[in-house]
Amino acid sequence: MDNQTARIANATPTQLIQITYEIILNHLQKAKDSLTTQEITSFLTHIEQAQKLLRNLMESLDLSYDISMEIMSLYLYVNKLLIQASMQKGKEPIEQSEKILNNLLVAWRELAKQNPDQQGPVLENAQQVYAGLTYGKGTLNEAVIDPDNQKRGFKA
Repeated sequence: MDNQTARIANATPTQLIQITYEIILNHLQKAKDSLTTQEITSFLTHIEQAQKLLRNLMESLDLSYDISMEIMSLYLYVNKLLIQASMQKGKEPIEQSEKILNNLLVAWRELAKQNPDQQGPVLENAQQVYAGLTYGKGTLNEAVIDPDNQKRGFKA
């Protein structure tokens, strides 16, 4: 289980939103890098991936709150910027999108500090990851230990 998978598997709802922002921003950075190297297919793929994740954020909003409508407006504007970036093959709309998403990410991080989630991880029955139990040459490895799975390991 890689580090990103472990973060997602053990994330609370607020942390999951933050991870989604981070992944979107990563795709936008890769899209800009693809533009620099003139890899248009890769550029479009990363823009599409960012838009899919943005749609997931839109779909998860509870629109019964006023703040959700304002966040939806920002998401729609970012999506419009990403469409412009796709059509124009330009970096400026991507950079504007990154500024908005970075500000939202900072806000979610601050919210998480002030109001820690009382809920557990979003995914139930995910394997617990304990870090620091095994050591590799010059690295620290993660080990997955599942006390409910009795079929693991060797039986004497």
